[in-house]
Parts: sequence; C-alpha cells; structure tokens
Amino acid sequence: MSSSIASMFSSGDTTTDSPASAVAARTEAILDGRQAAADPIASLKELADSLPSLDDVQAVGDDDTSELTDTERQQKDKTESVIRTAVATGNTAIWVIAQGLERAAKGKWWRRSHSTYAEYVNDLTGRSASYIRRLRSGAPLALETAAQTGRVPNPGQIEETRKAQRQHGTEAAILLFQVVSEVTEELGDKTTAETLEAVRKELPPALPEVPEQARATIERVTRRTLGHGGGDDDPASFEEDSNDGVRIRTPDSEGPAAEGQEADGAGGEGDDIEDAEIVPEHLVALKDALTTLNAVNRAITKDVFAQAAADPTDAKEYEKVRQAILKKATAIRNKALHAPQG
Repeated sequence: MSSSIASMFSSGDTTTDSPASAVAARTEAILDGRQAAADPIASLKELADSLPSLDDVQAVGDDDTSELTDTERQQKDKTESVIRTAVATGNTAIWVIAQGLERAAKGKWWRRSHSTYAEYVNDLTGRSASYIRRLRSGAPLALETAAQTGRVPNPGQIEETRKAQRQHGTEAAILLFQVVSEVTEELGDKTTAETLEAVRKELPPALPEVPEQARATIERVTRRTLGHGGGDDDPASFEEDSNDGVRIRTPDSEGPAAEGQEADGAGGEGDDIEDAEIVPEHLVALKDALTTLNAVNRAITKDVFAQAAADPTDAKEYEKVRQAILKKATAIRNKALHAPQG
C-alpha cells in the first residue's frame, strides 16, 4: 500500500528530496505506524514554496489565446504537479483519519479523557461522529482504490462505489471508479458522486467475470450514460441518437409504438414532441432543445470531423472548435444528469 501511495503523491517527481516526496514519506509513516522526522505542516509549507514565484508568472489578457511559451509550460507543469500532490495528500488524509479513529473506537481510548466517543471525535477532528463512522466504513475501499488506480476518491464517490461493491464485488467497484474517471476526463469534465450513481444504475445485474470483459462493459455503459455513444469500437456509436446518453425521453418516445416515429419536417427517433399547447411552457423548451440536439447530432457525423481534421490549413481552428463542442456538450449533459428526476 505504502509504495502505491508514495508513487501517487509524487506526481511524476522522482527526486528523493522533493517536497512531494517529503509529503509521501510522512503519509507512508502514518500508514505503517512509524515515526517520521518530517513535520507534516513544514512539508506542506515546503510544497507551497516550490510553486513558481507569482512575480515570475507573466500576466496575459483575457482574450489572449496564444500558444504557451516554454517558460509558461514549465511553470504550468510544476504548478499542476504541486496541486495534484496537495489534493492527493488531503484526500488520502481523510481516509487515514478514518482508519485511526476506527482503532480509537475499538480500544475506547477516549474513556478517561472524554465522556463519549462523539465528543472525542469532535474534539480531535472537528467532525461529527456520524460523519466519521461513514468514513470508517468506506476507508478500506477508498485506500484500495487509491492504491490500484492512483486516484483518491472522496467520501461521496466512495458511497456510490460501495453500492457497486455490494452488488458486483470490490474489483468491479474499483473498475467503475477508474473507468468513469477516465471517460469524464476525456470529455473534459470531472467525476462526481452523481456521475458514478448514474452509471452504476445502468450497469447490468451481473458483470462478466473476466476483468477485461467487465471493464469493456463498464466503459460501454459509461459512454452511453454520459452521452458519448457506446465506445470507439462500436461503429454505430457516433451516429446514435443523443437520447441514448442521459436517457432523455419524450412522453411518446417510450415503448414499441414510438420506435421509428418521425416529427414533421425533422425525422428520426426521439424528435416527436407533443403539441406545445397541451404541455407546460418549460417542457416545451426542453422538447424544442431536444429536437435541436437531434438535428445537430445528425449533422455532426464522424466523417465531418474527419474531413475537418484532414485540412492542414485550419488545424488550430479545428481543434479550437472541437474542444468547444466537447465543452458545450458536457455542460448540457451535466445539466440533464443533475436535474431532478420525474
């Protein structure tokens, strides 16, 4: 466990005397029950001091879209390394605290200093005993997930992966967290407990026993749930209706009778909408948006992207537009994913 945590904290910095390594060494000592000479606060201060000087960072205008200079790239890489190390340290510390308090609860070490365990927990951490109890139950899976994936889940994420663990087992729960994290990053977003919940609920009752097949299944469900088709190896995935993503359905689009229906002038599954006069105004807006999205989805085919990318004269503009489409699609998906369910 310790070596995995250390490599996770290093964020690519392999020097033994780096601030990140000092933080990692302290964390290893906590997990292994050893004394460490390094003061954790001093280590974190040293980590902060390793950031590029703010005076050395060149200010740029809001409209500046120029390429980063070599100096800027170096400053960016160093800063992101420090940020990742600090985030990993803080996230992992939560689970270390939970495991420590589990030992305190078992040994009732508070019995001479405090009236209750709850009082002891609050005095020691500033958190409620009920919150810590939830952390204690999730700590083993959280630390195992961190060790296997190099990503430290937060409490909300662990609550969802624990539900997957109860249904599909530990390895599948870790795979769920890893795959969803990778796909959301690819889409320019970050993993939330809500995202994990949405994907978990769409998983089949049983996953394949072969790890590679289980991963493929989880990835396919993740891409479909997040509105990104069925995966790169699915030829039809790019052309699928956007309804297959976040499960947006109009009242008439469910059931066999709705399949293949077409709206006037539009055509295509999911385009049909009710008369605007007999549904609420806000629902009309959503249905209009869905019709527009279906039209956009049909217009932006895989071939359109391929042809645009093949033109060397507009390579920079193509990538700018592609990223903008990804960002906008992700924003729409997030709104629908986090919206109240009917």
